[in-house]
Amino acid sequence: MGVLQLKNLSYDYITKAGKVHALKEATATFESGIVYAIVGRSGSGKSTLMSLMAGLDVPKAGEIFYRGESLHSLDRDKFRREHIGMIFQSYYLLPQLTAVENVELSLELAKYRGDKRKRAEEMLTLVGIKREQFKKRSTQFSGGEQQRIAVARAIATNPEIILADEPTGNLDNENSMNVVSILIDLAHKYGKCVIIITHAAEVAERADVVFKMDDGILFTQ
Repeated sequence: MGVLQLKNLSYDYITKAGKVHALKEATATFESGIVYAIVGRSGSGKSTLMSLMAGLDVPKAGEIFYRGESLHSLDRDKFRREHIGMIFQSYYLLPQLTAVENVELSLELAKYRGDKRKRAEEMLTLVGIKREQFKKRSTQFSGGEQQRIAVARAIATNPEIILADEPTGNLDNENSMNVVSILIDLAHKYGKCVIIITHAAEVAERADVVFKMDDGILFTQ
């Protein structure tokens, strides 16, 4: 039994052109300690799948299981808050806040009970942000550094599952590989289940398992 299981997952939506079958009976198992890549052209259903796995939306058919328990029976907001860390192509850092404050805010929203400042500083150090940079505003960092801060924010609450949607899309090759190395360490050293949606072949090549999406169908590459 994996940490996250998809069973016959389907999703469709209505456009002016008619019904779109974004996901068609997707079935997969995701384990802790493994890096997964999901590749496919734009419009193949990758982002829809990510939204469903994060509990942001509900499938039209099929089920998602977290450690054997259906999300239908769970509080999806609590599931996402306690077990999911999300990373995006656009970093979504608050520009008026410092690096450490951006991470602290995620802990505040998650109702973290420990020392939020200490935890935020630990996470920033883990992803390679130097202590003298902690109080710089997020806009003063390079793109690669901002994505590192976004990773620190995503993992601060110690989620079991990291969902990364095109995390290297705005980065040059060197920074892309640095961010991917951090995600690999999170899986291999810290036992996280890391799932990366990517267009980048060089990112997918470093994953342990690669899935491909085509026309809403998910299969192992």
